[in-house]
Amino acid sequence: MLIEDVLTEFKRTHLEHIEDIVITDGYEGGKAVIEYFRGLLLTLKGTSSEAMSVSVKWDGAPAVVCGTNPDNGKFFVGTKSVFAKNAKINYTKRDIANNHGTDDLGQKLLKCLVHLKKLNIQGVVQGDLLFTDEDIIRKNVDGKPNLTFTPNTITYAVPEASDLGKQIDRAKVGIIFHTTYVGDSLADMNAQGGADVGSFAKSNDVFFDNATYKDVSGSAKFTDDETKQFFNGIEKLETLLNGVPRNLSSVLGQNQDFIPMFQMYINAMVREGKLPNDANKFLLGFKKFYTDRMQQQMSGLKAQKALQLRQDKMKQMPVFLNRAKKPLQAMLTFYRAVQTMKAFVLKKMNQAQAIGSFQQTDGGLEVTEPEGFVAVDKSGNAVKLVDRLGFSRRNLTAISKFKK
Repeated sequence: MLIEDVLTEFKRTHLEHIEDIVITDGYEGGKAVIEYFRGLLLTLKGTSSEAMSVSVKWDGAPAVVCGTNPDNGKFFVGTKSVFAKNAKINYTKRDIANNHGTDDLGQKLLKCLVHLKKLNIQGVVQGDLLFTDEDIIRKNVDGKPNLTFTPNTITYAVPEASDLGKQIDRAKVGIIFHTTYVGDSLADMNAQGGADVGSFAKSNDVFFDNATYKDVSGSAKFTDDETKQFFNGIEKLETLLNGVPRNLSSVLGQNQDFIPMFQMYINAMVREGKLPNDANKFLLGFKKFYTDRMQQQMSGLKAQKALQLRQDKMKQMPVFLNRAKKPLQAMLTFYRAVQTMKAFVLKKMNQAQAIGSFQQTDGGLEVTEPEGFVAVDKSGNAVKLVDRLGFSRRNLTAISKFKK
């Protein structure tokens, strides 16, 4: 049921959206996408639970790192700054006040220091904070009393009378652990996706879980018709990939600006709540986006050499787009088909969530989808499955509440 940021997020490994892999890795990325979907088919069909490891991404904040510091055997809490050059590691209330202040972040870390210690965590783990007790708000949802909390941009709701609701109602802190750190020294630790919480002590003061996807309702398994439909979708992807040049990475590499700027363009479109429907609109939109960005950069420059460099780039990009038009069209047609397949998976998996997801509107709470999921193959490679025009847009435009 609950969250995972599988990534070795802390050691700066970047988790790509599944559809973006064909952009970053070319034809081989397209093959990897198809294998992810094959694994998801086996997992959601119920044929093999080991085909693909899937975890839930929750919209928690702040990220909390805690456990026993191997350097001194003491329990600590902190943010990701525990790994910074000037590490902010908190063993006491005074440490938290000095490192993070006494406002919202400091108060939440203080509650974590008091209550997470009760779990007797022997290693070092990272999780996303869902709530502290003062965050719980009682609201009626569809006429029934619910406990709600809003750690970041999504509001979560749990029926007050449910077993889960009773656990949350008793708790002073709610957190989902998703990353484990290993190493003999805190400064040299490496991150590993996942967290084994089975050895943690139980406490009514802490609601916790790991991020592993759990089909608690039994409703996320593909039916025979859905299995057939998804299998046909995989076959369509294979056909479309045959139209993508084997040397796509080399083609895209002919212009060093293309891949990073194209991904920036996609994020810009997500912020506006729209993505082009076909390859040609994608490319026309990107051409304008790139020109606007270059002109924006040039407006703040005085050095002739820097200005000339950007003027040259502005001339080179249209030439590149025209020369690579067919490979790019094939890539983006595949890209759009991957988005369709992803939406199919998200719709099915979202049915199994035990905690409702909502967004706050002027008219009250409106049902929304969870943050998304992370799929990890047998080799440990991971991708994220996220509704980009839903959650990603809210996340890209949100202002973080926790800065320190």
